[in-house]
Amino acid sequence: MPISLPIIGNLVHPNIGRLSRTPVVGNPFAGPLVALVPPQPIPIGVGPFPTYGVVLRIASVGAFHGYDVSFPRQYVPPLGKCSSNYTDLSSTLVTEQIELWTFDNQWYVWEESLPAAFLLHLSPDVTVNLFWLHT
Repeated sequence: MPISLPIIGNLVHPNIGRLSRTPVVGNPFAGPLVALVPPQPIPIGVGPFPTYGVVLRIASVGAFHGYDVSFPRQYVPPLGKCSSNYTDLSSTLVTEQIELWTFDNQWYVWEESLPAAFLLHLSPDVTVNLFWLHT
């Protein structure tokens, strides 16, 4: 009988068409800092679903933010800044993959799997609804 290691499925991203979203408990979030630990499967396969990223949806945005007339509508200044954080073998927290949040329904997909934390710094006049991306 072959042995299945569910954690291996989290190390390779599936294509976008196979991902779905689940609301993060606590929506909507207000800033200035939102710090979340993404659900991660327990190696024996009975844990929560593996996550591959997060979707950022605007709950509210102040009049201070302008936007362009393109599609998708891009906000200036950015609505927030996202980062993935990982723990290395020496137990040091390492910040990776910093991206600006500039449009509604933006996907932030981990470049490296199994982050220890997801951080989102929000502009003071922005609230956000977050959704985990998973299979």
